[in-house]
Amino acid sequence: MDLYCEIFVDTISEYDDFFEIVRNFVNGQKIALSGIVSEWCDMDIRKNKEYIPENPDFLYWKFIIDTESQKNISKTAYIDNIRQLIYFLKQKNQVICACDFEDII
Repeated sequence: MDLYCEIFVDTISEYDDFFEIVRNFVNGQKIALSGIVSEWCDMDIRKNKEYIPENPDFLYWKFIIDTESQKNISKTAYIDNIRQLIYFLKQKNQVICACDFEDII
């Protein structure tokens, strides 16, 4: 199973605020302009170039988070952390994930 996961988020937050919310939640460190490294993943948060405000199709939502697991974390722990991140983000945003394990999240 490929552990790469793409998370689409529609939010009223601006990029810098959203980035910090995610970084704090995963207890990660900022790398480069859009990257975060945590104990369980590497992620990149980017603005969706195809963004269309208030579009119901997730492919046009505001932000995309790309995640990859750290080599030292189990598949189960990684998926559990993705599940927690998605649950957290869904509290105030629209969220959809696209990955090989989306049916168990």
